Amino acid sequence: MQELKREGHVRTTKEDHMCRRIVVLVVSILTMSLTSSIAQEAWVAKDGAVKNIELKTAILNKDLLYIATKSVLYKTKDAKDKWESVFTIPSGGDNEINCVAGRGRTLFVGTKHGLFRSEDYGASWKKVFKTILADRNNITYIELSKHNRNMVLMGTEKGIFLGEDLGNKWQEISGGLKDSPVKCLALNKELMYAGTESGLYVMKPGVNGWQRAFVRSAGQKIKVEETEEYDYEESEKDMSIRCIVINESRVYMAYDNEILYSDDGAKGWNNFSGDGLNGAINYILISSKNKTMYCATNKGVFEFSGDKARWLELYRGMAKPLAVNRLIFAGEDEKVLLAVTDKGLYSFEGGDFLMDKYPDIERSVKTLKIVLDGEPTFKELRDAAINYAEVSPEKIKRWRQESRMSALVPKVSFGVDRNTTDLWHWEGGSTVKENDDILRPGRDSIDWDATISWELSKLIWNDDQTNIDVRSRLMVQLRNDILDDLRRTYYERKRLQFELMSNPPKEMGAKFEKELRLQELTQSLDDLTGNYFSEHIKQK
Repeated sequence: MQELKREGHVRTTKEDHMCRRIVVLVVSILTMSLTSSIAQEAWVAKDGAVKNIELKTAILNKDLLYIATKSVLYKTKDAKDKWESVFTIPSGGDNEINCVAGRGRTLFVGTKHGLFRSEDYGASWKKVFKTILADRNNITYIELSKHNRNMVLMGTEKGIFLGEDLGNKWQEISGGLKDSPVKCLALNKELMYAGTESGLYVMKPGVNGWQRAFVRSAGQKIKVEETEEYDYEESEKDMSIRCIVINESRVYMAYDNEILYSDDGAKGWNNFSGDGLNGAINYILISSKNKTMYCATNKGVFEFSGDKARWLELYRGMAKPLAVNRLIFAGEDEKVLLAVTDKGLYSFEGGDFLMDKYPDIERSVKTLKIVLDGEPTFKELRDAAINYAEVSPEKIKRWRQESRMSALVPKVSFGVDRNTTDLWHWEGGSTVKENDDILRPGRDSIDWDATISWELSKLIWNDDQTNIDVRSRLMVQLRNDILDDLRRTYYERKRLQFELMSNPPKEMGAKFEKELRLQELTQSLDDLTGNYFSEHIKQK
């Protein structure tokens, strides 16, 4: 086995906390460190992630936090300390990190070219799994048993393997899933769960063969059935199982934007409320302290409110929705929620994450008569943003009408032809032969023509309509992105204004950060509306 050794970076001295309530997690590209400052209980990130802004995953292993990019695994004991590189994939190849798992001193890193293990917090590494088949070397998921410290369950691009003695011995348990890409895994004392592109499968330890548990419609309970060979289901939705979570006796699974749960060991499934949830689900996190559920999607982060029986979005501080790959808590106290995104690592701090628990500005502003009365409404800003970006629906309607009316515009063409072949015979009748009895050029003949034509068939169908349809879809997508950014910025600014008036920070640094954030949000509104926001206030 090849052994890889990494030297740790020197850790910087911890900054004094000074009893600050909020800490901003900043992952620096240049210094590969996390620095602390004052936040406003909002998602905070600057300049993306460590060295490579595209983060793949993150885990909390006891008191150590690990984050992974495509090529490097970092660790730190405190979010305010310097990050230490503990595993690096050599550059120049197509290998990259897919997944990470850990418990105590032991760490596992799954890559496209095999599985690596460290038993000393990442100081040294051994490759503990590799086959001659490339797809089986592509490790897609690692799950460590909570009931057997030596058991490792591993999913690959082609099959599932069970490891004993922390990965020193491996047994293939793929069965009928030997050609299935594994998306996620989970296990408890009774069952092992595997999520694939075709559905969810379960297997009892020591029993050969996977059983398939598949939900076909909302609220329908589907009994599992023994299978070794199966056909992929064709559906409008992506039926790939993206996440499996076990919470005591209940098992949750997610595919596309649906969440289902089972209380009887995957024999039957029921729909979990998806009200308020937006985007395809990537990960589900359940708090061990209060059992609160958090969901990461390609549209952001959501928290489930039991009182309202719906999902509420945690977007405060995010300028735009980000695709979130994974969620973890930064510590066992669960006061800091970390979101792993393609644009870096975001933190949400304070311990009370629900946005709905902030004061309702829309109701309060009428009675408080605060400065918001002199500001434009969201509808006014929406119209201004649409006009500034030139993405109005009327633009497409005008294009379609002009395309049809173009059939009434005639095509006019002119043609001119000059004829120089006319010759004249010269006969003088003289006895002098010079310049006599010869052919001379005659007059030029000029021919011209004009034609006028109409293509009246374009009144019914015009080939330009196809191009307009394509541009229409792109314009709708762009308009929705702009309005989503505008909505987030507009309402976050309102909430921040209310906080500054109703409960201004006593600490100078915290007050400065909030006021600076308010100016940043104001500038974002101006950027989206072509300075309409500031100009409107001035006119008031």
